[in-house]
Amino acid sequence: MADAVNKLGHRIGARGGRTRAAILDALRGLLATRHLGEIRIADIAQSAAISAPTFYTYFDTLDEALLALCEEVASDWQGLAHHVEADWSAGQGLAHARALITDMLALWDRHGAIIRVEQMMADRGDPAFVEARIGRLRRLHLALERRIAQAANAGLHPEGYDPRLASYEVANIAESAAASFNLLKRADSDRAIIETTAHILVRLITGR
Repeated sequence: MADAVNKLGHRIGARGGRTRAAILDALRGLLATRHLGEIRIADIAQSAAISAPTFYTYFDTLDEALLALCEEVASDWQGLAHHVEADWSAGQGLAHARALITDMLALWDRHGAIIRVEQMMADRGDPAFVEARIGRLRRLHLALERRIAQAANAGLHPEGYDPRLASYEVANIAESAAASFNLLKRADSDRAIIETTAHILVRLITGR
């Protein structure tokens, strides 16, 4: 929790922590079933079984509550970089790319509604949500950039293949596959989608 005190300046104890969590859980549930523009503070309060004024004890605005959910998602997202930072020698890259996609699919299944809101607000140019998106992806981007730069230094990528830009593109491909997974499943099996995406990532990252 970013703040140790609520909006009234009181320390958030165990009970307050449960109330704050209930508010975020209610908002998370509403995002899974409604468009953002359809959600009111009164709806969150009703779902969390609190009064509307209680919401404002913990959050000034709906956006502030949304950003708190984005922080939770970002925390879960950091583990994805482990798959890129692992040992990719001796042909192990494909297994790690496969694990990256599998874990990203699980995260999208759990947090997809929140990520879509984060992306929408960032695309609109909201600075707080732009920063939330950058923060969520920063560690993965850096891990990918380092891995791609290693391959470029070994002559495995063509001249002009920029590791930083490539890291963004690779992450976008992985996210796109996860975001559209249910649609892709209409055309092929889960295994085929994961395997094909993993092969694409390995080629773009390692040049092999």
